[in-house]
Amino acid sequence: MVLPSVEKKYGLKYDVKDFRDSMSQLLALGQGELDIANTTSQHLVRAISEGIDVVWILGWGGGNNVLVARKGFDAADEAALTAAILARKQQGKPVTIGVPTGSMQHAKLLFYLKSLGIDGERDTQIVNIPFPNHPRALEAGEVDMAMTLCVFGAIAIDKGDARLVRHLFGDERGKQEIGFIVNRRLTRDKPELVQRIVSSLAEALGMFMGNTDLRIELERKYSRLPDAVVAMQEREFLKYDYRTNVADLKAMAKELRDLGWVKEDYSDRIDKHLDFTFLAKATGRSQAQLSTW
Repeated sequence: MVLPSVEKKYGLKYDVKDFRDSMSQLLALGQGELDIANTTSQHLVRAISEGIDVVWILGWGGGNNVLVARKGFDAADEAALTAAILARKQQGKPVTIGVPTGSMQHAKLLFYLKSLGIDGERDTQIVNIPFPNHPRALEAGEVDMAMTLCVFGAIAIDKGDARLVRHLFGDERGKQEIGFIVNRRLTRDKPELVQRIVSSLAEALGMFMGNTDLRIELERKYSRLPDAVVAMQEREFLKYDYRTNVADLKAMAKELRDLGWVKEDYSDRIDKHLDFTFLAKATGRSQAQLSTW
């Protein structure tokens, strides 16, 4: 999460804990078992809907969402993809798409298909497959496409078992996917600790944001991924920024309501769950400057 030299500078030691799902992470944060959580825009909305009083204190970035197709599946462009989906539906053999159901990638997939005039739940067959299994499922032809994390998409592409259909990232599809949240109570009870956490994360992210070569160097050092996969992930997909595109958080809240995944449109409550005062102090930027990228 943070380089050892940066940890030492701020008198911190991060103990990283893995969770099977983001809801478990939110509950742990709400119960005081965690000081900070790295989570998605979807789960910020989920926290608000569940009454878990968290605040988003800085961004991480985005670019993780990629739609890839197996070899032999015709999806050269959006017109071809739409035609293939509708033709297969008419034949009674719907196009199969692997994605963990209920995930942010599932939500992004449904809204992307909707933009093409496709009802993802009725016109295709969504198959609940964990992200790490996507490369194998594509290789075996178990699914026609996978809406996956960029690392697994890059693995499948590098092996020659898939090709990129769409990188769902940018002004049209949204950029803010991941950020850091804390329990609001921590900002009141231990503001000095929160400041050191935010300052350390902002400094670490600041090193990476404009330095792709450094990101590749560190990823090669700490992961076991093939060099080609690392380069694809870092050069073509992932974008890092400690700022937050607040408009994307509000758009996610509206999308989740439209999908029926939450009971209400919580977009008008997002601002109450943002606190950029610590990041403003760490970076010297105004809160307005930190609210878009």
